[in-house]
Amino acid sequence: MAKRSSSTKKRKEIQAQRQARQKKQRLNQIIIGVLVVISVLAVYGWWFQGYQAREEIGEFVPSLGRDHIAVNDAHIPYNSDPPTSGPHAAAANRGFYEDPIPDENIVHNLEHGFVAISYDCEQLEDCETVKSNLRQIVDNYDSHQVIAVPRQNRDAPIALTAWQRIDLLDEYDEERIVTFVEAWRGRAPENVP
Repeated sequence: MAKRSSSTKKRKEIQAQRQARQKKQRLNQIIIGVLVVISVLAVYGWWFQGYQAREEIGEFVPSLGRDHIAVNDAHIPYNSDPPTSGPHAAAANRGFYEDPIPDENIVHNLEHGFVAISYDCEQLEDCETVKSNLRQIVDNYDSHQVIAVPRQNRDAPIALTAWQRIDLLDEYDEERIVTFVEAWRGRAPENVP
């Protein structure tokens, strides 16, 4: 009889240990599940916060489409100055320019994820310094999806454009320019370096 009591006691101990292990495993699974959910929510929150912050940089301009045309072809008027989307011709080479480039070419660059920085020397007090600073910004990106061109801007001496985005500056502001470039470079229908 003592043997039977001893074996029953042993079985109960084993069963209690098994239940304790199972309880610990369930608790671990719950903890892991909660950590996964928290991680997913944190990543989503980080992404959404970045998205919202980016949306506050520059002004949104509705799309005019992506029709391909020749430089001299007639087309609908652009809805911003400089344009941010619409009919466009062959893309311009990346880099810094001293001579104007037709808007139709620059719009194609924007479609490929470029940020265009246009400067109007007639509206700038010290255009040579501004050009030197802009050239440095373009060089810092190794001209990767950044182009700077002279242009008679109607509303501002310096204009920043990306696909469907514009920011007009009354004067050179490196921080604002770099912030715009970082927010919108590579964000277009055809992201082509």
